[in-house]
Amino acid sequence: MAAVAQRRSARVRLLDAERRRLVERHIRLAEKIALQRCHWGHEDPDDTRSDAFWGLTLAGAAFRPDRGSFTAYAALRIDYAIRRGRQVRSGLPRSAWEQGDLTAPISLNAPVRNGSAELIDLLPDRSETEEDWLRDAIRRLPTRQCLVLRLRYYSGLTQSEIASIIGRSQMQVSRIERAALAALRDSAGD
Repeated sequence: MAAVAQRRSARVRLLDAERRRLVERHIRLAEKIALQRCHWGHEDPDDTRSDAFWGLTLAGAAFRPDRGSFTAYAALRIDYAIRRGRQVRSGLPRSAWEQGDLTAPISLNAPVRNGSAELIDLLPDRSETEEDWLRDAIRRLPTRQCLVLRLRYYSGLTQSEIASIIGRSQMQVSRIERAALAALRDSAGD
């Protein structure tokens, strides 16, 4: 019994030593990813770097050598840790981040099309019995579109600010917003 426990303990120590070596060898990977993902001027680069190292540490602790490349696995964990750190620092509840929490109303005076029109201009007239159609239409949107609309029109953030929160570029946020507004226009025509 003692011999089996000693062999198991020795295997665990070897695995821990190998994981430590993997983490140490991939510190530059974490730094590179942090540098790429950092939204300069919108967040503290040290926070992004810290999140990257945390992701690398988690990757080292959970990696199983029989499952493939540590580099690919670590890159995914590092990227997730950076996005998660951003979400935590943004102050948004997890439900808003992951599921597009729809607890606040959208202003119908919110600008769309680069400020040339307001949301209300794009919506058809509806009778009072159909006043809940906008809320229902928004609920049917994909999660990311709900989140972008919420941050843009509920919280009044710019596309660049939203991009730094959700880990996308400003151009991608613009496309997501445009698609969400197009879907709302389409549902208004039904």
